[in-house]
Amino acid sequence: MTPQCFLWIIGEHIRFLSSETERKPVDKITLTENELSAWVEAHRGEIIETTREFLRIPSVGGEAAPGAPFGAETRQALDFALALAESHGLTIKNLDGYAAHTEYAASGVSAEAPIVGALAHVDVVPPGTGWSHPPFGAELADGKIYARGVLDDKGPAMAALWAILALKANAVPLTRRVRLILGANEESGFECVKHYFAHEEMPVTGFTPDAMFPLVYAEKGIANAVLTRAAPPEGERIHVVSLSGGERPNMVPDTAVAVILSPAPWAAIVARLNAVVGISTEEIEGGGRLKITAKGVSAHGSTPNAGVNAIGVLCDALLLLDHHEDQVLLVQQIHTWAGDTAGSSLGIDGQDEVTGPLTCNLGLAALGDGQAVLTFNIRYPVTWNSEDLRSCLTTGIANSGWTLESLTDQPPLYVPLDDPLVTTLLEVYRAETGDQTPPMTMGGGTYARAMTSGVAFGPEFHDKDPNDGGPHEKDECWPVDHLIRATKIYAKALARLASE
Repeated sequence: MTPQCFLWIIGEHIRFLSSETERKPVDKITLTENELSAWVEAHRGEIIETTREFLRIPSVGGEAAPGAPFGAETRQALDFALALAESHGLTIKNLDGYAAHTEYAASGVSAEAPIVGALAHVDVVPPGTGWSHPPFGAELADGKIYARGVLDDKGPAMAALWAILALKANAVPLTRRVRLILGANEESGFECVKHYFAHEEMPVTGFTPDAMFPLVYAEKGIANAVLTRAAPPEGERIHVVSLSGGERPNMVPDTAVAVILSPAPWAAIVARLNAVVGISTEEIEGGGRLKITAKGVSAHGSTPNAGVNAIGVLCDALLLLDHHEDQVLLVQQIHTWAGDTAGSSLGIDGQDEVTGPLTCNLGLAALGDGQAVLTFNIRYPVTWNSEDLRSCLTTGIANSGWTLESLTDQPPLYVPLDDPLVTTLLEVYRAETGDQTPPMTMGGGTYARAMTSGVAFGPEFHDKDPNDGGPHEKDECWPVDHLIRATKIYAKALARLASE
């Protein structure tokens, strides 16, 4: 061998060793993430069954009780998740039933190290009607779990918990603490996380598994506007004694009911009403009154066009009757507002380039005891603020006879696309799925806006069946393969965020 050849071989060997050294961090990440995926697959059965058990708890917010400010069922759901975490060796803490957390700190990580957070909630909206599977049965059919909350947000909460268990089981070396924070009042006010962050640290970064993949970097502002006015007095014609519809402002009502009183015989009135699609009637014994029930289609309050507002269906029927003119005006107003999902009839329509147009959902209606009350769930563009909305709304209803009783607000969320949180989560998601869909904006509101630095990350994938029930809809469901895939993604994302 010539000296030149020997020197060339030595040089090539040095370059090979150098290139191997440069690749080591990538290889180490790949190895760790492969181990996480394998562990999740090995625990597939446990993940599915604990998720189903969790979903059988009917954790709709209820009456406050000691240690359960949002009802016994939400406290039961918190306790279930904490017991599971503790049984696997994670530390836990319950904050008076408002919220709770479970935490993993890798070996050598200080108790004062920054926190990477995953924020999820255990409360769910009421199931509504029309389910083909029991809403709290967590039945497994066609490879999917059917249950209220399986997507929003108890299924993803369980995926995040098992993701942290995967980190612990594989002793993934981290530099930050990892914490799953669980709230019990996300669907009706965020009082849970307000209480939580009044007593606990804010994560330096994190996500909520409560929307869709790849991620949501901007969320519209959310306002609930309550309008009131005096109800018209009873006249000599058909009179609406009471009207009610909706269960929560952030749901498109699927049921609405009115009771009417009439001096005329019921036969012709009943025949006319029963001819309307979605309407049924029932005479009330002993009172000379008729109950009218309207059926619509529920949907999330951020996408009111995806549903059919039962309050509007009910008003369609009522407008066929011979009311006193003051009641006709009232019913016409409610009918218009129930059908106007852009808010133009309230004077609040508009849009921006980031999140698009405002949406408006008449979520609650109540008439009785001399007063009418309407509650609108409004999702406004990210470049607006609540004062902009209040000004437009006040002007829009100025001559309507209605008064703006209250306006509650959750400000918008916006995280730039070049933020390290966004780029890291996108990298993990795309490596797992190969999907290059760009990040999104939405009208829904998540715990991401409760964080200093947070976005919504999953759980819905783009390959979901469009016929599947979604959040706040009947037959809400989630394929078990998606549950497992999301668990892998969350484990890898938390590992990367907690290693920076």
